[in-house]
Amino acid sequence: MRVKRRADGVIELCAAGFLPLDSTLPESADKVPEGVSWTLPRQFCANSAALTITSEDALLRQSSEGDDALADKDRSAYRVVLRPDESDALSFVAAVPEYMASWAAGLLPEGHRPTACSVQVSDLARMNAFAVSEAFLRTNGTALLLLVGRKSTALVIFNEYKPLLFRKHSIGAEDVLDAVCRSMNLDRETAAKILNDTLIDPTSVLEPVLSPLFRQAELSTDYAVRKNGCFIEKFFLCGLTTGARYWAEIFKKKTGGEIMPCNPAEEFPRVEGALLPDDFGDCSACFIPAIGAAVAVLEDA
Repeated sequence: MRVKRRADGVIELCAAGFLPLDSTLPESADKVPEGVSWTLPRQFCANSAALTITSEDALLRQSSEGDDALADKDRSAYRVVLRPDESDALSFVAAVPEYMASWAAGLLPEGHRPTACSVQVSDLARMNAFAVSEAFLRTNGTALLLLVGRKSTALVIFNEYKPLLFRKHSIGAEDVLDAVCRSMNLDRETAAKILNDTLIDPTSVLEPVLSPLFRQAELSTDYAVRKNGCFIEKFFLCGLTTGARYWAEIFKKKTGGEIMPCNPAEEFPRVEGALLPDDFGDCSACFIPAIGAAVAVLEDA
């Protein structure tokens, strides 16, 4: 994905697509493939570049004074790609396995040396994408966000457009699919189709899976009110490609709040004649981390 900043400061999408490059994560240090050399297609060329890593081994944690985010990790095996911020904003620590970071840096196209933003953790990149989305910018800056991944969901609370709380819970989109598969004896492809139509109501199957996550959302909202006095009225759901309607229905049933599905990639401003895949509307959610990474690099530059 390539973005650019207009003279008035608005960031626009210029091009998006899937490039013929094997980006399968190596399973261990001894399975890192040899470095590749490649050149970006003309439509994607830019002064700076970045890659995001989506892996259960990547680390993103809220950091506080005296808190050691890498306490339970082998420090020598990890590379910190984002250190605590000294400002008053919520501070994060992001790290990825050293072998994975080196491999990712080697994937950068020719002519692009690694920078502080060249390798990013996917969860933080997706959070950045939401932070610049039209849906969020139309609020008063206070909102709760559920960033749904394959095997986990990050819960983020914003106040005055800055993160106030970050927690990660081990309930993700695959847990929902697996519940439908087990209950109805279906394969995943069929289960995904069921979550996208209204012929069968899977609510009774999904409710036990999602209730613990939505309970944590309630507790986090109460925490924000008590700690910072910020009353949360806006709730957003980001990252789902199937079943968002049922997540929203169960969320309302359990918390009483209306949660809005949000896709920062689909609503992102575009230049006239932007180069996009023909099925961008269907696959745009896949580009959310890319938007966050590109915006971070642009702001860093």
